[in-house]
Amino acid sequence: MPDLQKITADNGYKITFIDYVIKEYKWEVEIAQKPESAQGFIPQKNRWQVERSFGWLNFKRRLFRDVEKTVESAEAMLEIAYLSIFLNRITK
Repeated sequence: MPDLQKITADNGYKITFIDYVIKEYKWEVEIAQKPESAQGFIPQKNRWQVERSFGWLNFKRRLFRDVEKTVESAEAMLEIAYLSIFLNRITK
């Protein structure tokens, strides 16, 4: 994906994910999180996009549990799942 420059990730991916993405792909990573000083419910910028993407994957049976033996096969299954989602959306 040569045009991709920036991605949004959940706060749970903050430590190792950012280093990996910057090293391997040279993309900018934005972490969706609320300010530390905020109390209670605060809508987070771009958080809905992250949650929507995870929600789409909940409908894919193979991704329901982590059964892949290697990271590469897990990545491939995620790519196949998203390709399936996008192809279904453009053909409707």
